[in-house]
Amino acid sequence: MNIRQAKEFYKDKENTPCPLTDKLISSGYKQTSGGYIKITKEKGIKNPTQYWHLMNYCDMVDENKTFSKSIVCGELIFWMAEVSGAVPKQELESLLNEILAGDVKDRKKWNKKIQEVCFDKLIKANY
Repeated sequence: MNIRQAKEFYKDKENTPCPLTDKLISSGYKQTSGGYIKITKEKGIKNPTQYWHLMNYCDMVDENKTFSKSIVCGELIFWMAEVSGAVPKQELESLLNEILAGDVKDRKKWNKKIQEVCFDKLIKANY
């Protein structure tokens, strides 16, 4: 899947309910610094959504670039998995519960786990 294909697939998912992602983020699993946060501040985006995050990313890179595992933002990957249906709801619920039972501030650990559980399924489902 390339960036253009990802954008095309998710372009109509802005208002898709994502209660598991919402719970993940409201429980404290979210970026607090880095490029994404800097961009939202520069653009005056006070409450950016994962939809905005994905579309903004897609607009910033070559549309022919492969949508690869260089994408490490756990909440973005989790959101993509939830709204696309690429990962079964029970599997996402289990992953969410595992994250919430641990240290939600350990983004490195959980970003890796989310990518392991979700990324390949996203690529297969959306390509």
